[in-house]
Amino acid sequence: MPADIAAFPFRTVIFDLDGTLIDSAADVGAAVNRMLADHGLAPIDVMAQRALMGEGGRVRTRKAFAMRGKTLDDAELNARVRDFVRYYDERPTASTIPYPGVITTLRRLADADVRLGVCTNKYEGSARQIMAQLGLMPPIEDVAGADSFDVRKPHPGHILQLLDRMDADPRTALMVGDSIHDVEAAHAASLPVIAVSWGYTQVPAHALGAEAVIERFDDLIEAARRLPRR
Repeated sequence: MPADIAAFPFRTVIFDLDGTLIDSAADVGAAVNRMLADHGLAPIDVMAQRALMGEGGRVRTRKAFAMRGKTLDDAELNARVRDFVRYYDERPTASTIPYPGVITTLRRLADADVRLGVCTNKYEGSARQIMAQLGLMPPIEDVAGADSFDVRKPHPGHILQLLDRMDADPRTALMVGDSIHDVEAAHAASLPVIAVSWGYTQVPAHALGAEAVIERFDDLIEAARRLPRR
């Protein structure tokens, strides 16, 4: 076993999905724009779409319509979210790919018996479909989405209930994500966090309050090994 894996201090790693493991903004944006077009509204450009990522389908849908000057009531919002999910599930991986280094690093961790999970504000079914198509399940063994439990990030229960479902000890778990929601949820659950620098957050990664920031996914194992012991 390589030395960096042998010294790996965590038995479980929980990852965010969009902006951390996969670059999915183009496919999410395409589904959003199809939904807007149904109502005669102009599309949203790629950079603006990235700013809508990270808070789940309901928040994204409400903000997308607000950007086009339309406020949705609860019934309209529920209907439009269903439209978005239908469009997105038709083509979830047309342009979506894992970031460089993701697959090889996940396999190295799994081969060393490190447990791997995903905690995302995407719906669980969509997340599982995408991860299966991209060859991420396995090595990732479980996924909690926005609809998996009664809470979601930034609530710590989203992570803690996933760890409980995996029968994993939070005291030996690490969170890896790209947003303030990941950091806040993990810290409230008493997990350390490694932030990635390439995600969709509007806040610079170094300002999120994570214990470490990595510039490449290949650096994850070494960064985790260097975290202070708890």
